[in-house]
Amino acid sequence: MRDAVIYDIDNTLVDSRKRYYTSLMEAANGRKVRNIRDLTDEERSRFWEIFLSSKYLHLDTPITETIEEVNSKYDSGLYIILLTGRPEYMYEDTVEQLKSFGVKYHRIYMRPLYDKNPDYIYKPTQIRRIMAEGFNILEYHDDSVSALERVQQLYPKIYVCRHGFGEIF
Repeated sequence: MRDAVIYDIDNTLVDSRKRYYTSLMEAANGRKVRNIRDLTDEERSRFWEIFLSSKYLHLDTPITETIEEVNSKYDSGLYIILLTGRPEYMYEDTVEQLKSFGVKYHRIYMRPLYDKNPDYIYKPTQIRRIMAEGFNILEYHDDSVSALERVQQLYPKIYVCRHGFGEIF
Protein backbone atom coordinates (compact mmCIF):
# COMPACT_ATOMS: atom_id res chain seq x y z
CA MET A 1 0.00 0.00 0.00
CA ARG A 2 1.36 3.38 -1.02
CA ASP A 3 0.31 6.49 0.92
CA ALA A 4 -1.45 9.00 -1.33
CA VAL A 5 -3.28 12.30 -1.21
CA ILE A 6 -6.05 13.26 -3.64
CA TYR A 7 -6.78 16.78 -4.86
CA ASP A 8 -9.52 18.11 -7.10
CA ILE A 9 -8.50 20.70 -9.72
CA ASP A 10 -11.23 23.30 -10.31
CA ASN A 11 -11.58 25.70 -7.38
CA THR A 12 -9.13 23.61 -5.37
CA LEU A 13 -5.84 24.04 -7.29
CA VAL A 14 -7.17 26.38 -9.96
CA ASP A 15 -9.51 29.34 -9.57
CA SER A 16 -12.04 28.71 -12.33
CA ARG A 17 -14.57 31.38 -11.34
CA LYS A 18 -13.84 33.62 -14.36
CA ARG A 19 -14.31 30.65 -16.69
CA TYR A 20 -17.52 29.79 -14.86
CA TYR A 21 -19.05 33.27 -15.11
CA THR A 22 -17.91 33.78 -18.72
CA SER A 23 -19.42 30.41 -19.68
CA LEU A 24 -22.58 31.29 -17.77
CA MET A 25 -22.94 34.61 -19.64
CA GLU A 26 -22.36 32.98 -23.02
CA ALA A 27 -24.84 30.18 -22.31
CA ALA A 28 -27.45 32.78 -21.34
CA ASN A 29 -26.79 34.71 -24.58
CA GLY A 30 -25.49 37.73 -22.66
CA ARG A 31 -28.38 37.83 -20.20
CA LYS A 32 -27.18 38.69 -16.67
CA VAL A 33 -27.30 35.54 -14.54
CA ARG A 34 -25.35 34.74 -11.38
CA ASN A 35 -25.88 31.02 -11.02
CA ILE A 36 -26.39 27.96 -13.18
CA ARG A 37 -29.79 27.50 -11.54
CA ASP A 38 -30.91 30.70 -13.29
CA LEU A 39 -30.55 29.02 -16.69
CA THR A 40 -33.16 27.15 -18.70
CA ASP A 41 -32.52 23.45 -19.34
CA GLU A 42 -31.25 24.24 -22.85
CA GLU A 43 -28.98 27.01 -21.56
CA ARG A 44 -27.68 24.74 -18.78
CA SER A 45 -26.73 22.11 -21.34
CA ARG A 46 -24.95 24.78 -23.41
CA PHE A 47 -23.20 26.04 -20.26
CA TRP A 48 -21.66 22.62 -19.56
CA GLU A 49 -20.50 22.31 -23.18
CA ILE A 50 -18.76 25.68 -22.89
CA PHE A 51 -17.39 25.32 -19.34
CA LEU A 52 -16.15 21.76 -19.92
CA SER A 53 -14.13 22.76 -22.95
CA SER A 54 -10.79 24.50 -23.30
CA LYS A 55 -12.37 27.64 -24.77
CA TYR A 56 -11.99 29.74 -21.61
CA LEU A 57 -9.37 27.68 -19.79
CA HIS A 58 -6.97 30.61 -20.19
CA LEU A 59 -9.13 32.55 -17.69
CA ASP A 60 -8.21 30.16 -14.86
CA THR A 61 -5.61 31.30 -12.35
CA PRO A 62 -3.50 29.24 -9.93
CA ILE A 63 -4.42 29.02 -6.25
CA THR A 64 -0.86 29.48 -5.04
CA GLU A 65 -1.33 28.37 -1.43
CA THR A 66 -2.88 25.05 -2.41
CA ILE A 67 -0.32 24.42 -5.14
CA GLU A 68 2.48 25.04 -2.64
CA GLU A 69 0.78 22.58 -0.25
CA VAL A 70 0.53 19.92 -3.00
CA ASN A 71 4.14 20.45 -4.07
CA SER A 72 5.36 20.19 -0.48
CA LYS A 73 3.53 16.89 -0.03
CA TYR A 74 4.93 15.66 -3.35
CA ASP A 75 8.47 16.61 -2.25
CA SER A 76 7.95 14.81 1.08
CA GLY A 77 7.35 11.55 -0.78
CA LEU A 78 3.56 11.33 -0.77
CA TYR A 79 1.95 10.11 -3.96
CA ILE A 80 -0.18 12.94 -5.40
CA ILE A 81 -3.31 12.02 -7.34
CA LEU A 82 -5.49 14.59 -9.07
CA LEU A 83 -9.13 13.57 -9.40
CA THR A 84 -11.18 15.93 -11.53
CA GLY A 85 -14.64 16.12 -13.02
CA ARG A 86 -13.11 17.54 -16.20
CA PRO A 87 -13.80 15.20 -19.12
CA GLU A 88 -11.05 13.14 -20.71
CA TYR A 89 -11.06 15.25 -23.89
CA MET A 90 -9.60 18.13 -21.81
CA TYR A 91 -6.59 16.00 -20.81
CA GLU A 92 -3.86 17.67 -22.89
CA ASP A 93 -4.95 21.22 -22.08
CA THR A 94 -5.35 20.31 -18.39
CA VAL A 95 -1.85 18.82 -18.22
CA GLU A 96 -0.45 21.90 -19.94
CA GLN A 97 -2.30 24.21 -17.53
CA LEU A 98 -1.04 22.30 -14.48
CA LYS A 99 2.49 22.38 -15.85
CA SER A 100 2.31 26.15 -16.42
CA PHE A 101 1.10 26.62 -12.83
CA GLY A 102 3.92 24.42 -11.47
CA VAL A 103 1.73 21.68 -10.00
CA LYS A 104 3.61 18.49 -9.10
CA TYR A 105 1.63 15.27 -9.24
CA HIS A 106 2.04 11.61 -10.11
CA ARG A 107 -1.29 10.69 -11.68
CA ILE A 108 -4.45 12.36 -12.91
CA TYR A 109 -7.89 10.78 -13.20
CA MET A 110 -10.33 12.52 -15.51
CA ARG A 111 -14.02 11.83 -16.04
CA PRO A 112 -14.69 9.26 -18.77
CA LEU A 113 -16.92 10.57 -21.56
CA TYR A 114 -19.74 8.16 -20.71
CA ASP A 115 -19.87 9.17 -17.01
CA LYS A 116 -22.60 11.75 -16.42
CA ASN A 117 -22.87 11.16 -12.66
CA PRO A 118 -22.62 14.15 -10.33
CA ASP A 119 -19.30 14.55 -8.51
CA TYR A 120 -20.66 13.17 -5.23
CA ILE A 121 -21.18 9.84 -7.03
CA TYR A 122 -18.34 9.94 -9.58
CA LYS A 123 -15.51 10.86 -7.20
CA PRO A 124 -16.17 8.31 -4.40
CA THR A 125 -16.45 5.63 -7.10
CA GLN A 126 -13.05 6.65 -8.46
CA ILE A 127 -11.59 6.67 -4.95
CA ARG A 128 -12.73 3.05 -4.52
CA ARG A 129 -10.97 2.22 -7.80
CA ILE A 130 -7.80 4.04 -6.70
CA MET A 131 -7.79 2.17 -3.38
CA ALA A 132 -8.20 -1.12 -5.27
CA GLU A 133 -5.01 -0.22 -7.16
CA GLY A 134 -3.12 -0.41 -3.85
CA PHE A 135 -3.19 3.15 -2.58
CA ASN A 136 -3.78 4.12 1.03
CA ILE A 137 -5.66 7.41 0.68
CA LEU A 138 -4.74 9.67 3.59
CA GLU A 139 -6.47 12.89 2.47
CA TYR A 140 -9.06 14.07 -0.02
CA HIS A 141 -9.20 17.79 -0.97
CA ASP A 142 -12.12 19.28 -2.94
CA ASP A 143 -14.38 22.34 -3.16
CA SER A 144 -17.57 20.28 -3.42
CA VAL A 145 -19.28 19.89 -0.07
CA SER A 146 -21.47 17.05 -1.35
CA ALA A 147 -18.46 15.11 -2.67
CA LEU A 148 -16.55 15.65 0.58
CA GLU A 149 -19.50 14.54 2.70
CA ARG A 150 -20.00 11.41 0.61
CA VAL A 151 -16.30 10.51 0.75
CA GLN A 152 -16.29 11.04 4.51
CA GLN A 153 -19.40 8.87 4.87
CA LEU A 154 -18.02 6.02 2.73
CA TYR A 155 -14.38 6.23 3.83
CA PRO A 156 -14.24 7.59 7.41
CA LYS A 157 -10.48 7.01 7.72
CA ILE A 158 -9.76 9.50 4.91
CA TYR A 159 -9.22 13.06 6.14
CA VAL A 160 -11.35 15.41 4.00
CA CYS A 161 -10.50 19.07 3.49
CA ARG A 162 -12.64 21.72 1.84
CA HIS A 163 -11.08 24.26 -0.50
CA GLY A 164 -12.46 26.92 -2.80
CA PHE A 165 -14.82 29.83 -2.66
CA GLY A 166 -18.14 28.27 -1.71
CA GLU A 167 -20.52 26.36 -3.95
CA ILE A 168 -20.79 27.94 -7.38
CA PHE A 169 -22.21 24.96 -9.26
